Amino acid sequence: MPSQSLLQSRDEVFKEIKYVGEDVAISSLHVFKGYMDLPPLFFHASMEEQWDEEEEPEEIETVFKLVPPAYHQYLDLFSKVKAEKLPPYCTCDHHIELKGLLPPVGVIYSLSNQESETLQAYISENVEKGFIRPSCS
Repeated sequence: MPSQSLLQSRDEVFKEIKYVGEDVAISSLHVFKGYMDLPPLFFHASMEEQWDEEEEPEEIETVFKLVPPAYHQYLDLFSKVKAEKLPPYCTCDHHIELKGLLPPVGVIYSLSNQESETLQAYISENVEKGFIRPSCS
């Protein structure tokens, strides 16, 4: 883990540093104080293992074989375990409430029976996971 004092000694660059477990959140005022007047820059970095311990070793080996070596740095994007989790909530999360307004009634585009069943299964699965929720409007 990087030294907190090392990061905080760069007052001209970093406005705020937060440690949450192994995660580090840094907000920057601007790179060259007094030289460039840029809007604040916010980013979030995580210092976690590339693969969760829950991942099956055989599955990891299979993915390593299928994905070209040039793309191995992106292998965590293909993790089924990580795909089942949402990122943590942050200050930029939002939702839009349309009070007093109703969405238009009707089909946006027609679907075959098979397409409709597939769509309903997808929606049900993701509502159960908490990835999506019923409309509040």
